[in-house]
Amino acid sequence: MKKTAKIDPDGNSMLLRASAKRLFESLMEQTADRIYIKDKKSRFIAASQTMAEMHRFENRHDLEGLTDFDLFTKEHAQQAFDDEQEILRTEKAIINKIEKETWEDRDTTWVSSTKAPLYLSSGKLAGIIGISRDVTAEKLAQEKLADSEQRLREQNEIMRSDYQSAREVQSVMIPGRVPHIKHVNIAHLWKPMTMVGGDIINFPRNPGNCLLFFVGDVCGHGVTAAFYTVLIKYLTAHSAEVYNDNPRDFLNSVNEGVTGRINRGFVTGLAGHFGPRQKDGSRKLVLSHAGHKQVLIYRKEADKVELINLPNGTVMGIPGTTASRATSFDLQIGDRFYAFTDGIVESSNPAGEEFGMKRIIQRFKELSTKPINETIHTLYEEVAQYTESPDQQDDITILGFELN
Repeated sequence: MKKTAKIDPDGNSMLLRASAKRLFESLMEQTADRIYIKDKKSRFIAASQTMAEMHRFENRHDLEGLTDFDLFTKEHAQQAFDDEQEILRTEKAIINKIEKETWEDRDTTWVSSTKAPLYLSSGKLAGIIGISRDVTAEKLAQEKLADSEQRLREQNEIMRSDYQSAREVQSVMIPGRVPHIKHVNIAHLWKPMTMVGGDIINFPRNPGNCLLFFVGDVCGHGVTAAFYTVLIKYLTAHSAEVYNDNPRDFLNSVNEGVTGRINRGFVTGLAGHFGPRQKDGSRKLVLSHAGHKQVLIYRKEADKVELINLPNGTVMGIPGTTASRATSFDLQIGDRFYAFTDGIVESSNPAGEEFGMKRIIQRFKELSTKPINETIHTLYEEVAQYTESPDQQDDITILGFELN
């Protein structure tokens, strides 16, 4: 004979002996969720104590016979009623629907609701059973996050628009007016690393109407450096008004205006002018620099590129600094002069090897038969290929002159 297992008098046995009705009552009295049963007219038949207290009733049985129209504003009550009638019509449950609860006497709340058709043991559809969980805190947090993301998107769009406007303004300002000098071909390339940059080329007007030029590089990149190019543009134009054919005095004048106005930074610069054309077509080039020491001269007759190291000079923007003494060079017909910022020299490949001055000298020699404008743009494209990256590593500026 098979023995029946002995049931110990513990909690488990009590649960087994309890009636389904008593278990249901315990659930409705103790659960933290809002559980309810409604008839086909969406009237409450049963509700949990938590739900009663949420509606400010002392006893859960006080909800029996009421509808959502007795508890909420019509906005929410009508939506809930329509959902429940649709469940009764289709016999399909609604799972975890986020509902907005609106009240006559309190702030709006949000719940996640699951509602399903309720059947009798006979299989007949009797009403609705539902459970709701308050998600107001989560919903408000989501809305706050969405608002923050929207403000961020709007701010980014404003910044993008501002960047584009700054780019357009700077591209007009740099180099600005390019003089047309008979028997001198002028080529220039200005490529900021981002939409705007800290490099500058300028051809300031001056009392002697000589071909005066300035190449500068503001420490840093982007918007901050670009703002300072506006200051440099103004200072070079102002200093050129009293230009005395000495580029050192010109750079020192610019330095006076820059010093104390660039926070934690400096400016490198190169200035020079071409003298009048001589009978044999030659011209004298006079240069001075402030932290921009190396330039190149291509000698056509010798078919050679010379690396010129100018006398010592210090950067602008730091108290007590001064430009190098002025140095002159004689250029003949067919000779070329090149100046450029360090972005072209220091561009590196994935192995970390810089393009370097040696390659620049070699390519300028090999490209000497090409028009000077084509020469500098070809060099730029080759440097871009050398880096094997679509992103430029620094602002790049190249200035070239050719006597003809």
